[in-house]
Amino acid sequence: MKAVLDQGEFLEKLELVAKVSTKHVTLPVLQCVLLVAEDEHLIIRATNLEVAMEVVVGARVGESGVVAVPAAVLLQTVMLGGQKEVSLRSDGGSLVVEGSGSETLIKTVSHEEFPSIPKIEGKGQVIGNHMFSLGIKASAFAASLSSIKPELGSIHIFQKKEQSLTFVATDSFRLMEKTVPQKGVVFESSVLLPQKNALEISRVLDANTSKDPVCRYNDHQFSLEFDNGVYITSRLVSGSFPDYEQIMPKEFVASVTVLKEDLSHAFKKTSIFLNRFFQVGLRIEDSSLTVSASGGEVGTTTESIKAEVSGEVLGLNFNQRYISDVLPHLVDDSVVMQFSGIGRPMVMRGLGDPSVRYLVMPMNK
Repeated sequence: MKAVLDQGEFLEKLELVAKVSTKHVTLPVLQCVLLVAEDEHLIIRATNLEVAMEVVVGARVGESGVVAVPAAVLLQTVMLGGQKEVSLRSDGGSLVVEGSGSETLIKTVSHEEFPSIPKIEGKGQVIGNHMFSLGIKASAFAASLSSIKPELGSIHIFQKKEQSLTFVATDSFRLMEKTVPQKGVVFESSVLLPQKNALEISRVLDANTSKDPVCRYNDHQFSLEFDNGVYITSRLVSGSFPDYEQIMPKEFVASVTVLKEDLSHAFKKTSIFLNRFFQVGLRIEDSSLTVSASGGEVGTTTESIKAEVSGEVLGLNFNQRYISDVLPHLVDDSVVMQFSGIGRPMVMRGLGDPSVRYLVMPMNK
């Protein structure tokens, strides 16, 4: 293999794809990127068996060929090269990386062991780049970190209304639903995208904003293809996402509207005094929301926030982190907190933002 590439473009694409490669005890090839030189370009591939990526870089190819080299080593070599062009050539069991006045030999791995990257057939449909990424980032934090129930460690993406997509994640203690506009997109069936894979897809979406990608999916894989030669695919989780509408409260006994900034400030104070369960008390009174925490040997604190209140006087305990996690994803200045009663879930949303519903279960005293 012989190829000459622009250092800037090569580094940019290599950084994008190299993050997919991973350490693997039984399959060292997964730490590598596969370099395929052909025609007038170099194809770079990486996979961790969960997510796979392929990017294309323009190149002057003197000799076609395929090599697999450790991603981290190649990335650091190119990053520290400092030249305008990078020359790559295979030499026995090594890849030679040459620049102005430098030559580096990187040991290669048998490329025949490199897994194939799944390609989904079909026409596909164009999705809105920014909004799809926003849907992932707004919901991913609520997914379970446990692998016991894969469906709870995933983001459920489906079409609830026309011209939009809805992203939902839950760990069974809290649930986040985010709906984003997607003009002309039709999802005939839902997909369960593993949370880590979804965040990787979001990273690629944010790095390729010039044009919206083409989306394809089947029962097992989900992929995005960009017009600049970037392709990413992820496995999907088989199974069914919980029918969460059944647990969404239909009626509320109390409602509180507070400024998001006031609530965040109160939580900063109470976070000093949280116990090991991160328990915070919320009490609804005539015109205020009282936030309290008791940390045993540390002490106690109480913060009273001005609020618009309707309904019953009520006191409940919650995991403060569960409430705090959603605040960055509420774009309005004011937050609405709706309570369905003792031992029942609370629902949060932005005052003027119907695109978000966030459910949190209370804690036992």
